[in-house]
Amino acid sequence: MTIAEFSNPKAIAEAGEEIYNSLRTDLEANHRGRFVAINVKSKTHHLADTADQALENARNAEPGGVFHLIRVGFPGAFQISHAVQKPSSDWLFQ
Repeated sequence: MTIAEFSNPKAIAEAGEEIYNSLRTDLEANHRGRFVAINVKSKTHHLADTADQALENARNAEPGGVFHLIRVGFPGAFQISHAVQKPSSDWLFQ
């Protein structure tokens, strides 16, 4: 990666995914559900049970790193959902 690419979030994510894929077999067999912060500059990784802890460990170990966060064995670090409650039809008259 070039210096300019370190400021491009898409390039950082792509590099992080490429590094994760090279580690996938071991990580998913032994660390499923944990979080991994991957330094795309050094190609090193730091594991923890929470996203915050993985990033904190990574930043402490490599203060100048550029990190991509992944939850091991999941398509993304976080799941987001949205539910809409359907109000009763006569809510204006209660």
